[in-house]
Amino acid sequence: MSAKSPRGSILITGATGAIGSAAVDLFLETGWAVLGLDRDPSVVDRENEGFQGAQVELTEEAALDDALSALEDMPPLLHVVAVAGGALPEEPKTQDDLTKVSVELFRSSIEQNLISQFITVKACLPWLRASPQRDRSVSLTSSFNALSGYGMAGYSAAKAGLIGLMHATAPHLGAEGIRVNVIAPGTVKTPRTESIWSHVPGHFEQLAATAALGRLGDPIDIAKAYRAIALELSHVTGQVLVVDGGQLVHRK
Repeated sequence: MSAKSPRGSILITGATGAIGSAAVDLFLETGWAVLGLDRDPSVVDRENEGFQGAQVELTEEAALDDALSALEDMPPLLHVVAVAGGALPEEPKTQDDLTKVSVELFRSSIEQNLISQFITVKACLPWLRASPQRDRSVSLTSSFNALSGYGMAGYSAAKAGLIGLMHATAPHLGAEGIRVNVIAPGTVKTPRTESIWSHVPGHFEQLAATAALGRLGDPIDIAKAYRAIALELSHVTGQVLVVDGGQLVHRK
């Protein structure tokens, strides 16, 4: 199905990042229109048939509402994929000592990783509700940090909070036919994660060596999970899908 006759619209936040870009590509290839949101201004420069980008700070509710007005000229919004977030650059160096985590850093990570996704879901609900009698979904992005002991207090707490947000919303939104799930990626090597972990020699190699599959995930691995949970697993809601290649299994 071509982008000229899309199945509907999908909103993807963090659309210029490595994982967000991979998700945009997969959904466009599957015949969906995509509204991509990002704080990076380059999001508006992406030229793909079926794609529209908007620069926005996701923690600003009014700004997000304005950005969503682009949906007025797009097919009905059926799926929301909230990718935006990630460990802040200062967090890796504080992961082993809570006393190094300032209140400001902790609060900022909660803001960027939990509150931003809450605001996204809240702002998108009227658009999802306007498309009844069709499968609709919200995919939040947590992390295997929320389920393990890898440190980074603010980031891990925020990502665990997203699982709580899913549990709090899945029942009543399910009654409306809207599914809510969480994707929890393991370590993914991207330009951003390479930068914030550059102070730890061999960081990614050490983690890959302990994963059950013997490798770390790449952005397309995570993007495929978003596509599956939105488009193929239509009877799944209130679930956490861990996409970590078995990092939580800890291969010996």
